[in-house]
Amino acid sequence: MRRDDDQALAFTLAALLLTGSALLVSCWVGPVTAFAAVAVTVIAAYAAPGLAWPAAWRSAARSAGCCAT
Repeated sequence: MRRDDDQALAFTLAALLLTGSALLVSCWVGPVTAFAAVAVTVIAAYAAPGLAWPAAWRSAARSAGCCAT
């Protein structure tokens, strides 16, 4: 498979899992709570890589002893 095919497959599987989990959560706790839970999960997954890099740099700087952060 080419990289584009892999990305398309990953996106399709993620969309199916997100839809299925949103429907199940909606049945269990209600539509508003389900929307909030799914929205927070999606936003966290989108923001996590961007937030992890600065933390990793600060940790590496502290362990190397090069900066007082």
